[in-house]
Amino acid sequence: MRGAEVVLTCRAGGLPEPTLYWEKDGMALDEVWDSSHFALEPGRAEDGPGVSLALRILAARLPDSGVYVCHARNAHGHAQAGALLQVQQPPESPPADPDEGPAPVVEPLKCAPKTFWVNEGKHAKFRCYVMGKPEPEIEWHWEGLPLLPDRRRLMYRDRDGGFVLKVLYCQAKDRGLYVCAARNSAGQTLSAVQLHVKEPRLRFTRPLQDVEGREHGIAVLECKVPNSRIPTAWFREDQRLLPCRKYEQIEEGTVRRLIIHRLKADDDGVYLCEMRGRVRTVANVTVKGPILKRLPRKLDVLEGENAVLLVETLEAGVQGRWSRDGEELPAICQTTSGHMHALVLPGVTREDAGEVIFSLGNSRTTALLRVKCVKHSPPGPPVSAEMFKGQKNTVLLTWKPPEPAPETPFIYRLERQEVGSEDWIQCFSIEKAGAVEVPGDCVPSEGDYRFRICAVSGHGRSPHVVFHGSAHLVPTARLVAGLEDVQVYDGEDAVFSLDLSTIIQGTWFLNGEELKSHKPEGQVEPGALRYHVEQKGLQHRLILHAVKHQDSGALVGFSCPGVQDSAALTIQESPVHILSPQNKVSLTFTTSDRVVLTCELSRVDFPATWYKDGQKVEESELLVVKMDGRKHRLILPEAKVQDSGEFECRTEGVSAFFYVTVQDPPVHIVDPREHVFVHAITSECVMLACEVDREDAPVRWYKDGQEVEENDFVVLESEGPHRRLVLPATQPSDGGEFQCVAGDERAYFTVTITDVSSWIVYPSGKVYVAAVRLERVVLTCELCRPWAEVRWTKDGEEVVESPALLLQKEDTIRRLVLPAVQLEDSGEYLCEIDDESASFTVTVTESYQSQDSSDNNPEVCVLLKKPKTRRLWSRFPPWRRTAGTE
Repeated sequence: MRGAEVVLTCRAGGLPEPTLYWEKDGMALDEVWDSSHFALEPGRAEDGPGVSLALRILAARLPDSGVYVCHARNAHGHAQAGALLQVQQPPESPPADPDEGPAPVVEPLKCAPKTFWVNEGKHAKFRCYVMGKPEPEIEWHWEGLPLLPDRRRLMYRDRDGGFVLKVLYCQAKDRGLYVCAARNSAGQTLSAVQLHVKEPRLRFTRPLQDVEGREHGIAVLECKVPNSRIPTAWFREDQRLLPCRKYEQIEEGTVRRLIIHRLKADDDGVYLCEMRGRVRTVANVTVKGPILKRLPRKLDVLEGENAVLLVETLEAGVQGRWSRDGEELPAICQTTSGHMHALVLPGVTREDAGEVIFSLGNSRTTALLRVKCVKHSPPGPPVSAEMFKGQKNTVLLTWKPPEPAPETPFIYRLERQEVGSEDWIQCFSIEKAGAVEVPGDCVPSEGDYRFRICAVSGHGRSPHVVFHGSAHLVPTARLVAGLEDVQVYDGEDAVFSLDLSTIIQGTWFLNGEELKSHKPEGQVEPGALRYHVEQKGLQHRLILHAVKHQDSGALVGFSCPGVQDSAALTIQESPVHILSPQNKVSLTFTTSDRVVLTCELSRVDFPATWYKDGQKVEESELLVVKMDGRKHRLILPEAKVQDSGEFECRTEGVSAFFYVTVQDPPVHIVDPREHVFVHAITSECVMLACEVDREDAPVRWYKDGQEVEENDFVVLESEGPHRRLVLPATQPSDGGEFQCVAGDERAYFTVTITDVSSWIVYPSGKVYVAAVRLERVVLTCELCRPWAEVRWTKDGEEVVESPALLLQKEDTIRRLVLPAVQLEDSGEYLCEIDDESASFTVTVTESYQSQDSSDNNPEVCVLLKKPKTRRLWSRFPPWRRTAGTE
């Protein structure tokens, strides 16, 4: 609160011991306009090595609000930490007379204010620049009353020191006098502007209204346009909303409705419905949950400035979690004070950009932090670049640093270009200027090369400087991966390969005979072995096609400048093996599909056996096994779900595996295709119907995200393709969002239950009861609803249950029982519910008084009035009306 003392303490360690200093909003404390009430208190760390520096603010003022950063620096580096300070005005005392509103707090203006016009739906921005010492405190007022920031009224200070009030999406109710009031100990000054909101000719016949909703629930926004043919668009602030499951958009005549499903904290904000001509209606959507004040959707910060993100929670002292792009942020940049949680990132860089998330339990709010880079000039080009041709197959390059020397760190990038080519290729990077020797091994192939150099920093690169002349360089090949002996089966291809350190041509030999490299494919001699020569980059390959047993022992050689290598070919007798598939195959089919599994062997007409889940299969009408040359097939003419499993084609110790999955075709919901809204009153029967395209398709019902199970109050029915959820006698708690889930599809139902008042069914008139002392007296009252609550009174005072007075409840019946009445139990008893009551007059005597002297038998006389049967009949719901009701 304003006037309180604030102490910010920073502790740091390092070798050598670091120096600490404070900044406020990017300025040193001695640069702050009025810092006379700031005091610095150096000290030692209490619980270990290091130093501390405390900043004490005496009698905090409103302008002291801001970001305070403590810097620690020594010869080896720099560290920093920041915190957010908010100074608030103490709450003003309420007026003595509660019927009086708050009195205006701004003095009358001495001159006419300026006038500002804005079209409805546009933004209005007011800027006030104030100077003074001590630094003035700024307050904004509207029609003489103080303004507080909210969703549509933003208050901040820009980079030039001006105080800004921005009214977003202006409405007619925003018109009025806006005043910027500045105060300090020397006095007060005012600046005012009269805002007029120009309303369009074409207007919404019913504008949007502010709504509230809870997290994971729904919110419904509704408005009306003058004509049903007028198109509209929905926006959340400056983002257009397209129809989807999250944002359901409905047009019914002139009604435009937006339903927001599965509310989150980030759904809180300003929503707009816009007609042509940018005519808008605006409403606030408030999402109730553990997070009261969410993060801004995006925050733009200049590189090097401080980024501050603030969240307010419903409960104080809770522990939230800050993260950026999925990685948790360190605690040194987080502060918590009561309901407020702040994230302070001092001196942001481009690495700090990303999606910042504050999460509290299942609730979360996000902000996109964007760091705008400050433009810096790239370094200048190197100077005095020269080339010297020294020893054979090398070149010496020299240069000097740019003039003047760049302020930021930079490196040199050297590039080469083969003469006759247009591409420049990077050779390497160098940190210090001087000389570098480029050997022939640095180029991929023999040729004449040119070179150029530039300086590169984090802010760009300099122009290139080309070294005069060119140099002839020849790469020296080295063997990276040599030839290896190859062992294959009769009839297979034999592949020999090797990798060199550079791109260079070579020669292949077979049994000492050179293979023509200009003919990639050929034969050693007519009718003999066929071969194929390949070169891909650094790799050289020789492929000998369909080698025979007589080729066993052949010697393959390779030769190029600096490299000679050889390997032998061995042919072995080929047993049967599987040509395809080489790996396990996974296949998915739908019921009734034709399934064909094919296994190809290396030998023709070689036997093979099929197994399913380890059991040998038997042929039938539902499973056919065929053999055609090398290919063995297993065929399922009409697949079924039970055909799923692992199939194996086994022969001579080798197997091919197929994992087959047969599943039912996907389920589709035929009806309803759109969101269904059901309105009912209590006790009414509600039926939600969903039709699927398969009679055996399973469905699940959900209410407000929880699966519904059948019980005494919910009935689930299935008849052919029809699925129903029946609520026989609805109560207000039965309302909510229902979903019928079939496969990947969902049908949505929104049920609204309106509670109607309860009433007394019997008695409808006054009841007189005469009783003798110690007799049992029962007063009975029947209600229309079993859950309705009643209140019993005697002579105007509520009765209390005791052994002498019992209160009973059975379905719709309510009873007051006097087991043994006394004389003092006489009086008027009322059974009250809402605005109705039933009256019972009880008279207790010592003995019955006969009205006829000739009749000495006592009796109890109960007088009843005829019930209002017409009224009862009309107020019962239709399903409760049955013949013979008394």
